[in-house]
Amino acid sequence: MFHFVIRTDASNSIGTGHVIRCLTLADALARNGAQVSFICREHEGHLCDLIEKRGYPVHRLPKPIDTANTDSGLSHAAWLGAHWQQDADQTSACIQSLEPDWLIIDHYGVDYRWERIIRPLVSRIFVIDDLADRDHDCDVLLDQNLFTDMQTRYSGMVPKNCTFLLGPDYALLQPVYADLHDRIPSRVGTIRRIFISFGGADSDNLTGRTLAAFSNLKRTDIEVDVALSENSPHTAAIERQIVEHPNIHVYGALPTLAPLMAKADLSIGAAGTTTWERLCLGLPAIVITLAENQRPIVDGLTGKGLIRYLGHKDEVSVQDIQQALSEQIKDELDENWSIKCRQIVDGRGVDRVCAVLTATPDMPLRVRHARLSDEELLLTWANDPMTQQYSFSSEPIPEETHRKWFHERLRDIESCSIYIVETKSGIPLGQVRFEKEEQVWELHYVVSPIFRGMDLGKTFLNTALLKFREENSGVLVFGRVKTENIRSQRIFEGLGFTGKPDGGGWRISVCSDSGSWMSAYIPDLLINWMFEGHEVRWAHDASELPEGDISFYLSYGKIVNDTLLLRHSNNLVIHASDLPRGRGWSPMTWKIIEGENDIAVTLFEAAESVDSGQIYKQVHLEYTGVELIDKLRSSLAQATIELCRSFLQDYPAITKEGIPQQGTPTYYPRRHHEDSFIDINKPLRDQFNLLRTVDNVKYPAWFELKGKRFIIQIYRAVNDEPKTEAHNDR
Repeated sequence: MFHFVIRTDASNSIGTGHVIRCLTLADALARNGAQVSFICREHEGHLCDLIEKRGYPVHRLPKPIDTANTDSGLSHAAWLGAHWQQDADQTSACIQSLEPDWLIIDHYGVDYRWERIIRPLVSRIFVIDDLADRDHDCDVLLDQNLFTDMQTRYSGMVPKNCTFLLGPDYALLQPVYADLHDRIPSRVGTIRRIFISFGGADSDNLTGRTLAAFSNLKRTDIEVDVALSENSPHTAAIERQIVEHPNIHVYGALPTLAPLMAKADLSIGAAGTTTWERLCLGLPAIVITLAENQRPIVDGLTGKGLIRYLGHKDEVSVQDIQQALSEQIKDELDENWSIKCRQIVDGRGVDRVCAVLTATPDMPLRVRHARLSDEELLLTWANDPMTQQYSFSSEPIPEETHRKWFHERLRDIESCSIYIVETKSGIPLGQVRFEKEEQVWELHYVVSPIFRGMDLGKTFLNTALLKFREENSGVLVFGRVKTENIRSQRIFEGLGFTGKPDGGGWRISVCSDSGSWMSAYIPDLLINWMFEGHEVRWAHDASELPEGDISFYLSYGKIVNDTLLLRHSNNLVIHASDLPRGRGWSPMTWKIIEGENDIAVTLFEAAESVDSGQIYKQVHLEYTGVELIDKLRSSLAQATIELCRSFLQDYPAITKEGIPQQGTPTYYPRRHHEDSFIDINKPLRDQFNLLRTVDNVKYPAWFELKGKRFIIQIYRAVNDEPKTEAHNDR
């Protein structure tokens, strides 16, 4: 479980936006099982109590006493309420006791100097910024705003390997906005309801100015909803201002502004964090900037026709607002305005950010076929600078060229399969494409730039290959993956090439039973070998395999005759027994039932007589006696994979080192459903080893009582699986 610490502040001058968006992110992280805590200074107008009410511990820094010594050369230095060195030292004292995996910083008063002091105390640093006016020492940087120079905005300001999350796709909105994004109709025609919000501080009382402008219109037929912080210094004045206006409604502390925005036809507000909430719900807005950092934001929004910009706060009068409102009410609303707004933000930004921050090499993934709607996403990935660096052409791909290529591939369902690999929450990780050239499938893939460097490559490709295997019967032949792919992703470094002396790869076949549990682990072998330069084949029927150099029979229950064995120079089998003892079917299951916890795993040459070939390698798995079937299978699969890799590493010299089996053979029969029978008249302890080996889905444990059959399923109660050690014997 990840532990996140968030350093952010709220105050009468800072406002509430930084804390509110950090709370949104904290909620998403917590839903994913993370532990989250905050570090905040007790400014006037702080939100520490609110954070604690939401269930997060707050480590409070002292209230600012003297702000004269806060100058650090940053335009927002005073927002820290202390000198940056002092704040960093105080934050360090808190972090040392917390030992977080991530530090999240959402504060304009912090730059690289502060971050370098904290760096040794945390694994990774995530910065949320909107200004691009200072250097950062961080691993990931988020700027959710829309700027014309977004891709170059932070050039030279962060470490070279920093991951960028740029633009409204990563806007930190509450989940309700994503839910409402496709439910709220576009605004069109007559304006019946207006929403007013200028953020939590609104120290200049733009709210009062806007209400005065609306009152002058004398439009009693239009309802107005106003969001106003209960801590606003202008609350009393505004309440007096609306006494004689029953169509104006003021709301204090609200858990979300979404219901008010959903009802509104038009909004009037600033260019802060509510900008992205309005856009997500397709709400047209008249905007007034409250701070200098909002000016570039409105430039980007205005350029795309997403807002009507009136000007900066000190440039806009009551008369200006009144005129803009009057004109907009008269002109009514063009539906295209609302549609364009909704296209910019889908509300899933917090899910995307959370996916990046919680990514692990073994995270569960899902895969689906590419759709027409993926066209823009695939083009963005293809034109990413890192992707272009290792592609056949370093030139950006024109949109029309990519569209033609993509549409042709989608139609060619016999020779091309394009998959999108996603997190369980549906955040795309990248594309995996299989293209058929004659009888050989070639593998191509692109990892989303935001997920590079997270060691996801193997899981990413395994998931896609399993899906491809499910949808394509018969033998699958995969060509070598080009060298550029290895360099660009670097997910298989250190494997070492194990090809022929002339530099070419081997033709390697793998044969497994269809539906075998081992099939989930086989892609790991195939992908490694493809990236080493070998041609690999995978089949569920040995008779379908073409000729080759080496074949591995893994969890394959059929006897392979001499004619089929002659198709390969060497045929290898891996068996969970100390041969010649334990030949036959399901040896590990039988041994566990017999009470053994030291399981030999043997790699040997296949022969027409079952399990009788010479032995090349062997390892031992040592169990504690409480592992269930998933753990037993997982450790056996890993031992199997390592034996296969080790054999190929030493091939072909190892074929001269085989040892004939010695001793008297013993045999195990094939297991059937009846072998999972539990005798309710015997103690459970005496039958626990049987329960350890049952498959809860395919062949669960069962018993009979009064002529009725009952099923028993077994799971571990806690996530404290014991370690299993494998020891090489050869």
